[in-house]
Amino acid sequence: MQLYAREIRHVVLLFLIVAIVPLIFYPSDFGLKPKASMTMILYMLAELIYFGIIVTIFLDSPPAKVSITAALFCSGFRLCAGCAFGMLLVLMNGVELGTAFGGGLWTYKPALFLHTLTTPFILLSAFRLLLKTQKKALQIKVSVASPSETNDTAPTRPEIFHRVAVEPVGINHHPRVEPAESAIRDFDAAVRYVVELSAVKFTVLLDAEGLPVAFAGDDITLRDVWAPVGRLVVERIQSSLLKAGDLDLQGIDLSLDIYRLHMASVCGMWLLVGADSHSEELEKVRIGQSVDMIRRVYEQRYVETKPKEVPEENYV
Repeated sequence: MQLYAREIRHVVLLFLIVAIVPLIFYPSDFGLKPKASMTMILYMLAELIYFGIIVTIFLDSPPAKVSITAALFCSGFRLCAGCAFGMLLVLMNGVELGTAFGGGLWTYKPALFLHTLTTPFILLSAFRLLLKTQKKALQIKVSVASPSETNDTAPTRPEIFHRVAVEPVGINHHPRVEPAESAIRDFDAAVRYVVELSAVKFTVLLDAEGLPVAFAGDDITLRDVWAPVGRLVVERIQSSLLKAGDLDLQGIDLSLDIYRLHMASVCGMWLLVGADSHSEELEKVRIGQSVDMIRRVYEQRYVETKPKEVPEENYV
């Protein structure tokens, strides 16, 4: 599985921090001496158990295979951090190569304990992302392998969805076709994809008139509260941009006290996402992918009819 670029940068940054911090105190050991009976092999076994416990607790009891794999990955990460610290000792303090790497991997206990304690927490967000990606892939695989629902068994959608002809100008100056009932489930899948992130509280897809087309979230009242707010925000900002220089609004990010709101324009509609104000903005990656999903569904389901061009007649 491929980690998103933002998550990779997050992990690399914290890796560099934990590798550099022990340099501040080297060679002071603060009295951290291991017991004589504690060998490096025994310590690494205890370390693996610690990694496995942390991963199991904070990933909400994943499968045993996932916990073991994550613990082994944490162990490798810790060893890499120790090697990085040893290389810094060679470059910054002029320590002999063998002594430096030995200190990073085992003998210098402040660095060893710092790397061990912080490693699983540095990698937790990456593990969560990988686990959710695997679950998503498994769901897609199962849904493809199993027979799909027929039109007779498809659930009836709420009355807020309409099927109308192509209309001229919407909020964002695009032609609009409100989704037909046969495509609603695909739009629902696109908004649910964003809500899979734990930081995202709700996602609603609005048509050009501000009516909800699809919604995902724990509290249905959020849809009715934020849909008109999203429409009002877009209309006010767009009208101001038109006066400022005929500018076209493509997206909005708003930071509130308890929410971070994201709005993205797609096919004459607006995708509104409400996330935790303290989230790490990983939702932006999901929003971009959800917009692509909505666009593909829209292009597959609807064909815009263009008026015939009548050649002008020249009169002499």
